[in-house]
Amino acid sequence: MYEKWLKAFHMVATQGGFTAAARTLNVGQPTVSVHIKTLEDYFQVELFYRRGRAVELTETGRALRDITQGLYGHEAEAVSFLRSVGQMDRGQLRLGAVGPHDVIELVDAFRWRHPRIDLAVNVSPRRDILARLVQFEIDVGVFADDPASTEIFSTLYCRHPVRVAVPRGHRLAKRARIRIAELAGEAVILRDAPAATRRAADRALAQAKVAIKPIMEINSRESVREAIARGIGIGFVSEREFAPHPDVRLLTVRDVAIETSSYVACLAVRRQRPLIRAFMAMAKEMALTGGGA
Repeated sequence: MYEKWLKAFHMVATQGGFTAAARTLNVGQPTVSVHIKTLEDYFQVELFYRRGRAVELTETGRALRDITQGLYGHEAEAVSFLRSVGQMDRGQLRLGAVGPHDVIELVDAFRWRHPRIDLAVNVSPRRDILARLVQFEIDVGVFADDPASTEIFSTLYCRHPVRVAVPRGHRLAKRARIRIAELAGEAVILRDAPAATRRAADRALAQAKVAIKPIMEINSRESVREAIARGIGIGFVSEREFAPHPDVRLLTVRDVAIETSSYVACLAVRRQRPLIRAFMAMAKEMALTGGGA
């Protein structure tokens, strides 16, 4: 039953493509394609990344190739391996995120459910995570906005309030809540333009028609915090990501909702792959039950 599927896989894996494999097996290319698709669908695994006519082995595909090198007296071993991956008893899930907090929370929850799955996390700027997702270099991305498109499937994970951070000696430092109009004319340290916190603050200020005095732009949340602590200016920070500092006070803007959102995303064509599907479903479940709050 499995031999023709595994043989087709082995030939594609070792010959570098479907056309070469079909030539080696002396069958038509559609036959090879059907065998590979049947093998992947039957065991609910992904063996190749397909980019037009080019194919590249996935982690599962590379591991299976190591087994099929000694085939075909080892068919049972290959079948056992594929069953274990399809049943999420082993495998690897590669994650990318624009910040550490949400993705680590998700990783912690996922590893308790599937302790034998290897997890790899890469934290990088949004454009890099998006590019790596599209290039099959990561399986799931965690973003600070919705990257959904015809190519990408996403689900809302959680929302985080944005607070105003002021130095300890600032005129507003003894207040817990302020109106956004009270920020007019304030010297503000800004995050770089791609940062979700910056975009949320810009929207709120524009809608309220409040003009601030930008004095510096910094691409690091930790550096923004240090600049505020030194009294250089005030800033907008995500409550979720802010590390407490004795010389910085956080204030709530009471008349305007300023918040960032966190989304979990994958390639739409891969959303039904077992590990990806399990991770996306867990993120949605946590969002609905407040686990991602």
